[in-house]
Amino acid sequence: AFSMHPCTVRQMMDIADAGQIMPPKSTWFEPKLRSGLLIHELA
Repeated sequence: AFSMHPCTVRQMMDIADAGQIMPPKSTWFEPKLRSGLLIHELA
C-alpha cells in the first residue's frame, strides 16, 4: 500500500473551474458528516 499527499481545496476548485475531472477516490474526506445531519440541514 502507499499514501499520497492530499490535494488542497484550492487545487480541487481550480480543476473544477477548468472543467476537468479527478481520479476516483481523490476527493475522499475524513471525518464524514453523518448523512442524517446533512439531509436534515438541507431540507
